[in-house]
Amino acid sequence: MESSGRFTPALKALKAQSYDKCQSCGAQLQKDVPAYAGYSNDGTPCYVGPCCLHQVKELASHIYWWWKVDKRVEPGTKLWRYMDLSKFLDLLETNTLFFGRADNLGDPFEGASGVADRESEWDKFYLQFYSQAVRNPPSGSPPSEAEVEAHAKRLLEQMRASAEADRKNTFVSCWHANEGESEALWRLYCPPNSSGIALQTTADRLTAALGDGDIELGEVQYVDFRKSFAGLHDRIFWKRSSLKHEAEVRAVFKHRFSEESGGVARLVDIETLCASVVPSPFAAAWFAPLIKSVTERYALNLNIAKSELLAQPFF
Repeated sequence: MESSGRFTPALKALKAQSYDKCQSCGAQLQKDVPAYAGYSNDGTPCYVGPCCLHQVKELASHIYWWWKVDKRVEPGTKLWRYMDLSKFLDLLETNTLFFGRADNLGDPFEGASGVADRESEWDKFYLQFYSQAVRNPPSGSPPSEAEVEAHAKRLLEQMRASAEADRKNTFVSCWHANEGESEALWRLYCPPNSSGIALQTTADRLTAALGDGDIELGEVQYVDFRKSFAGLHDRIFWKRSSLKHEAEVRAVFKHRFSEESGGVARLVDIETLCASVVPSPFAAAWFAPLIKSVTERYALNLNIAKSELLAQPFF
């Protein structure tokens, strides 16, 4: 069956919540057996294995699910973004959410494959992998060993160059997954004697607010690079295990690199995005009414919620 490449918002959402199971019968897919994303007779999106392929009347694409780690985010997952007042006002004024370029996010390991001390292991593995592929062409005469070595090295160099380019062509919006507020993040992004807010949303609201497009939402995978390497196809979703406390979910998209662009602003529906806006618990008493007044001036009906950190104990 030929692939059409057509992905509606509904099919994108289904694909994002699927991985290695047939969504029709629930059968577990075996590694190296692709899933099929497409549409049934009545246009309903489907994500199925070979077991239910007969249900697919239009194939959008084969899905080689084992190429990427399972980083699904449940639709109702609560997400938080802590920001100072200037960034919140910019969101209201421009109706845009800022996505930072990966190589400008401040973490030298953004988009990294591994730690430099293990680089030779990485190179050795892929040189062997490429050599095997070059040595066994699907047709024609096998190349000489000198040709195999030269071609394998060239492929490795191209892969490394692609990884570096990806850091400059990938843009990220970072969110913290948590059922409640984080005092540590309040103190980091909106410390005492400053003014800021926490914007609370959910995974499905964030996706809907950004609209139909090329944005991928995923849970960050935390890895000990002394023992493991990042996934080849989704390195931007891998970070060092020392940052596990961030509990990060990120929205990611690719965009053509420009030296002048430290980031890209994407249009967002603010009322869809914001489940609530929480003024900083460290701000003065007048700050929360000010935030409410400001949002009303922008004709936005937002829930201005009281911070959990303002709760009082009893003894």
